[in-house]
Amino acid sequence: MKVLPALLLSALCIVTPACSEEGQAKTVVHKEAKAAPLHQQYRQWHDVCLQGDMDEIEKKIAQFEAQITANPKDDLARAYLGSAYALKAKHAVFPLTKLNSLKKGKELMEAAVTGSPDNPRVRMVRAIAYYRVPKRFDTRPTSISDFEKLLGETAKKNSVLQKNEKQAILYYAWKAFTEENHKDASKAKSLCHKLDPDSEYGKLTK
Repeated sequence: MKVLPALLLSALCIVTPACSEEGQAKTVVHKEAKAAPLHQQYRQWHDVCLQGDMDEIEKKIAQFEAQITANPKDDLARAYLGSAYALKAKHAVFPLTKLNSLKKGKELMEAAVTGSPDNPRVRMVRAIAYYRVPKRFDTRPTSISDFEKLLGETAKKNSVLQKNEKQAILYYAWKAFTEENHKDASKAKSLCHKLDPDSEYGKLTK
């Protein structure tokens, strides 16, 4: 599973009652720009977890937990933390550690989507993570449902998702849909390839 890119951090604007509507609008942009690098940071932490080193996974789990302690409403960090626990479950040696870590991961990802149901990045993390969980743990139906919702999001020109995020969604949607004989499997594959035929995901969906 591979995810995803970044924006630059902008300076904050302090708004006084005398600020114009233009100034207030700039403040909103600046706040969004301030938040954007967090996604890049979370993705980088998660990429470390994907390498399967248990010591590094534990370190990144601690970092995600610190982020949530500082901002309890940060559902994107919560979703990535849940996925990190799922990766801990995958790479753990002891069965009880595997089961407890997966249970914790599922609880976190469910809570993240419940808290931010309209955040496509939060839903994306759960969709891909749940696709990769073995079928016997019954996460596939939720993954399929998430991908169905995200399929429409990838078509929006004004979506917050960047191109390679959309391709990641469409690639894993294609994989999940194909395994479940879903009617939109070929559509997801075609859309993924068309977004950028020369990218890694584009080449995988020729």
